[in-house]
Amino acid sequence: MTQIDVVYHKKFLKEKKALARTCKSIDNDFEDFKTALITDIIYNDYTVPTNTKKYFKIAGLDKCVNLPAFVAKVFYCEKMNRGAHSGFRITFIYDPHENLLYFIQFYFKSKDEVEDKERINQLFRLK
Repeated sequence: MTQIDVVYHKKFLKEKKALARTCKSIDNDFEDFKTALITDIIYNDYTVPTNTKKYFKIAGLDKCVNLPAFVAKVFYCEKMNRGAHSGFRITFIYDPHENLLYFIQFYFKSKDEVEDKERINQLFRLK
């Protein structure tokens, strides 16, 4: 079994820290989410399973973006008592050739309705 490396955008870490002030269990909840995501990728032959209601491919990115970006719409937050429908969203990129999982944005749906596509585009413009 090949290991999947995990990298975080610096703004992702700041957003997670800010959300932890609202939801005290967010750090543990995120670790559980990350483990589940990696398991889903491994059991789906090292691809993100978009045939579920958990992960959706992000459309409308620049042509320079050569890897698909995804948003996770199912995130369990222990302290919110809403189950997996907590309203938290996580955007990420998975590179199957490098076995690299890159977390880009962590936000609450009521504050940011959609993912920051410009942040994703910027990642690929820098390369």
